[in-house]
Amino acid sequence: MKLLALYAKIKRFYEKELWELNPPRVAWLSRFLLAVLRRVILSIRSFIQEEISYKALALTYSTLFSTVPLLAIVFAIAKGFGLNRLIEEQIKTHFAAQPETVDTLIEFVNSYLEHTQGGVFIGIGILLLLWTLLSLTDSIEKVFNQIWQVNRERSPFRKMTDYTAVFFLLPVFLVVTSGLSIFVSTFIESLPDIVLLRPTMISVVKLLPYVLMCLLFTVMYAFMPNTKVNMRSAFIGGIPAGIAFQALQFFYINSQVWLSSYNAIYGSFAAIPLFLLWCRFSWFICLFGATLSYVDQNIDNFYYGRNVPHTNRRYHDFLCLKLAAIVCKRFEEKRQPYTAERIARLEKLPIRLVTDVLFELCRMRILVEVTNDEKGESSVYLPACDIHQITVRSLLQALDAAGSTLDQQKLEAGDPHWHEYTAFRKKMFDSDYADRPLYHFGAAS
Repeated sequence: MKLLALYAKIKRFYEKELWELNPPRVAWLSRFLLAVLRRVILSIRSFIQEEISYKALALTYSTLFSTVPLLAIVFAIAKGFGLNRLIEEQIKTHFAAQPETVDTLIEFVNSYLEHTQGGVFIGIGILLLLWTLLSLTDSIEKVFNQIWQVNRERSPFRKMTDYTAVFFLLPVFLVVTSGLSIFVSTFIESLPDIVLLRPTMISVVKLLPYVLMCLLFTVMYAFMPNTKVNMRSAFIGGIPAGIAFQALQFFYINSQVWLSSYNAIYGSFAAIPLFLLWCRFSWFICLFGATLSYVDQNIDNFYYGRNVPHTNRRYHDFLCLKLAAIVCKRFEEKRQPYTAERIARLEKLPIRLVTDVLFELCRMRILVEVTNDEKGESSVYLPACDIHQITVRSLLQALDAAGSTLDQQKLEAGDPHWHEYTAFRKKMFDSDYADRPLYHFGAAS
């Protein structure tokens, strides 16, 4: 009986109490823990529903393909700072159990740079290097845009400027942080052995990689999606991602020493599967942090309740009519167009459901998405034609012509929702207001 009572209590907490945004008589610490738990659960659910793990696998392949060109740029910039030996030593530290593999990799990179300087790779080689890095960065942006429900990419000009800045600033960041770590370590060694000063500085040095990695993930979450990301939300995703990544680094470095028998079987090839595993889990951490940032920024209109409403065909068509009517009414009033986030807040709907319906209406040329090439501007939605031509009948006919994206098995005649749906459609087409413009049904706000 106690177990059943405990199960009922946990179920009630998960289904109801957890989702109360302002629970009464709750201390600030409990309210904070509830907010954290709510964000983590929504992030896990979104991570699974959007199948982000498969995107991490694709990025793992792209990263493996781009390793040598990326390291070539890092070594070239490090050589300009006179820190190429430092970068080489750090790579050897991370692959301490496979020195032969490290030597081969560094030899590839040095050969790449020598041939580039000698003119052999001028032209096709440079284009291949740029294409490889552009492909990797473009793949990363597409995944981040999917997480953030952004339906547009950067313009070609912005891709060239933004990605070029990433290619050169990221190696500079790695080189500068490596040099900073050496400088701080050398400075600590010169300090007198005072009771509190030296141990405190040593602790600061140990925490420095975590701080820098959290900062790197925060900047990535704010920069990569082609939409406006609040720094607070980027920071909330960047902190756990940076800490988890550093913990993975520690485990990865030490696991190479533990797996001596594995190295004895595969020899120098042992570094390849280990690197793939490290890269895969690294992308898992990175993309989960991005999902956490998205959930935090949209927590107020992410989910109103535990689950998204069941989207059968009847409810789907009703949402299309409702959102199109809101946009048309706003246009008829000659007021500032709505964004997807604004509509979700007004109608108290999940943001993902709203964006999916709006994207579908745009594909059917009922609405049009208007956006600026600047990241700080959110997309707004306008009617794609004369609002007097967007009627109940025309929208339903457009939905029929486009075909439903819903599960067809739910529309079979034996399903009760099918009878509800056919009755709904017959009523809509036979009603007196079937040919009335949709803006007549949009609620004024």
